[in-house]
Amino acid sequence: MSLRFQYLCIIFGHILCAVNCCVSLQINSQPVPFLAYPCDEDLLKSAVNKVEELLSLKLERYNLHMQGELMAMKEQFLHEIKEIKKNQESVPPATKKPSSCTEAMRQENGKYAESGVYELHLPEFLQQPFNFYCLRDPNGGEPWTIIQRRQSNDTDFYRDWVEYEHGFGDLNANFFLGLDKIHALTHSRSHELWFQLEDFQNEKRFAKYDNFTIGNAQNKYELIALGQYSGTAGDSFSYHSGSKFSTKDSDNDKSSGNCAVYSKGAWWYKNCYDSNLNGLYLGGEYPKSQEGRGVEWSHWRGVFYSLKYVHMAIRPKYYH
Repeated sequence: MSLRFQYLCIIFGHILCAVNCCVSLQINSQPVPFLAYPCDEDLLKSAVNKVEELLSLKLERYNLHMQGELMAMKEQFLHEIKEIKKNQESVPPATKKPSSCTEAMRQENGKYAESGVYELHLPEFLQQPFNFYCLRDPNGGEPWTIIQRRQSNDTDFYRDWVEYEHGFGDLNANFFLGLDKIHALTHSRSHELWFQLEDFQNEKRFAKYDNFTIGNAQNKYELIALGQYSGTAGDSFSYHSGSKFSTKDSDNDKSSGNCAVYSKGAWWYKNCYDSNLNGLYLGGEYPKSQEGRGVEWSHWRGVFYSLKYVHMAIRPKYYH
């Protein structure tokens, strides 16, 4: 752009001088010789050369000025980049917040920390982080998240819908995690389910299912997926597959009555149950008048025996 400007100025000078040479200036009809003097060819060339030199000098100064400004801008830009890098290096990298007990308990040496209460995050399902009880696997595998536990008669489990939806109890003792959280966990990724059972003779049995998912509040936390059974306790849960959750104040079973009221508990009752792990803690064998009201797993100890210890635990089926 600067060269084009220079050439235009020179051409304009030539034209101006040529016009002056072609015009005979007169005063009172008499020619004035000195006014035509600029048309002298040598003087014209000299004037043009002077204009060129002046313009070249101006352009050189302008270019130097622009180069100086560009260099200053470059230095400022490099300085800002260095400051950004310096600030980035001073800030510790953000750590991924755990969304499972596997992530929460894994240590730098690759081993898992002790069982206990940990905070987990599932922001796509729940706005706030919440606490879980994470249990180390007895066989050295990945940890489990306990979602229900009964180990004494200290906690009343005959509760209403709201309490079962949001959870209750002591995470270190008797508790139900909450249907909303169980839904969030089982929809975040595929999970497997483990029932651990113990009677008052200290005999232990277990039942596992290779898939477990419950629905949301709109479909009453329906047991929408339950995988294949394996274990030593017998299968007392497959009967409940496809059932909605029921409590004493929210009857969603297929019975003509309310199974939760009849069984004094809350469960995925159908018509009515093969298991009732949120029933009354009746301490072993109980009379037929209390039929179906204990902490029961019918395919092991039958419908007149209330178990000493039970827990339900889940973990991601395919962890990456």
